Amino acid sequence: MRRQRRFVLLNWLRILANKLFPESVANAYSYNDMEEAMEDWLEIYADLPWWCESCHNKTLNLGATIASEFARLITIEFESEVTGSKRADFLQEQYERLLKQLRIKLEAACAVGGIMFKPYVRNGVILPDCITQDKFIPIEYSNGIITAAIFFDQQVKGKDYYTRIEKQTYSYENKSHTIESHFFVSSSPDNIGEEINPENLSSDMWTGIDPYIVINDVDRPLFAFWKVPFANHIESDSPLGVSVYSRAVKLLNEADLQWDRYLWEFKGGELAVDAGEEVLRQRPGEDTLGTPSTRDRLFRKFNIDADDNKKSFYEVFNPTLRDENYSRGLNEIKRQIEFNCSLAYGTLSNPQNVDKTAEEIKASKQRSYTAVSDMQSSLEAVLEDYIYACNSMADACNLAPSGEYEVSFNWGDGVLEDKDKEQAIQLNEVNSGIRKKTDYLKWRYGVDDKQAAEMLPDSGVQSFFNEGGA
Repeated sequence: MRRQRRFVLLNWLRILANKLFPESVANAYSYNDMEEAMEDWLEIYADLPWWCESCHNKTLNLGATIASEFARLITIEFESEVTGSKRADFLQEQYERLLKQLRIKLEAACAVGGIMFKPYVRNGVILPDCITQDKFIPIEYSNGIITAAIFFDQQVKGKDYYTRIEKQTYSYENKSHTIESHFFVSSSPDNIGEEINPENLSSDMWTGIDPYIVINDVDRPLFAFWKVPFANHIESDSPLGVSVYSRAVKLLNEADLQWDRYLWEFKGGELAVDAGEEVLRQRPGEDTLGTPSTRDRLFRKFNIDADDNKKSFYEVFNPTLRDENYSRGLNEIKRQIEFNCSLAYGTLSNPQNVDKTAEEIKASKQRSYTAVSDMQSSLEAVLEDYIYACNSMADACNLAPSGEYEVSFNWGDGVLEDKDKEQAIQLNEVNSGIRKKTDYLKWRYGVDDKQAAEMLPDSGVQSFFNEGGA
């Protein structure tokens, strides 16, 4: 039922867009497989996967965990700043509004596959509109870059539902970006209602928005779309991205089923006493056995046939648990999920129970490092596009003095640095005489100049360098 309602909503939005912009929607590519896949990814992220009933609603919510972990790794030491002029100071102030919520928005983007960062002007400031790819319709794209899309926004005021339908289009030929908006009011969220003049909107809703805007002399779209930089194996022709766990959906299902078995092993193996009602004494005036905390769990009644001499008066049910076997099986499934999602071993699985060679562990760390580095590189380009869009809107609306600006990005090293590779490079530089030994010690052990110098004579570091760090 949940999925059926969502597909009704998607169809409703597409029908509405088709009425307003029939030519654009008619020419748009239909992404039926992607829409169905996004539904699966969103349900997994919400901890309501389609296999919920099969595992008795005992889920590990690994989808949200994986999306959250990628968002954390991407932004763990991230810093970015716009500098260079008074215009740059203004842009930095607007940019901060996006940076404050970037990690949370990226988590949702990692789950569903992508997110659109769309700036808009309100009361003299530029605000970020962050729209995951399941909530807009791409209608044109060139070389994998979305150049036109239809967006939806709905707000509730009293008993009325206000809907804004917005189409944004960039033209490479004219170097112009067009924003066309339509406003509707209805008494029901399922009904678009009647189109109204934006002047009739209340003061706190989409005020100051011109229904038709053209911004000229821009060399790219005034929105920035970030997608997970994995190949789209659902629909290769789609400009949309795939979820970070798109290649592990079946494994997530198996993990939840195994987790249900693991929990049942404890439930089904609980200590119990099987006994006949005739041989268990009851307290006067009570019909049930034991205390309130034990009577429903500990005692299990059965009738004893008087002629059945093989039956004991009572039997204790206390089987040996197989939890260790189930635990190992679950851990192996988690490792397969880590592999399919480009995560290092130990991210989801038990790091103390890694039965892998050193080379396999190193390769898994490199795999995670590469995936997150690709995400950071693509996100950097998208953030530059977002700042460019903010700058163009500042020009169009005369929001700040003109001036040049520069954008700096610092992703840090932290967990993303390949320590083994970096150490090998630095040792090679030391042995070649390019780098001082004390500089290496300061980097390797976090000591100061004096401490590094004191380490050389007595710590065996000299022979360590002579042997090439072996």
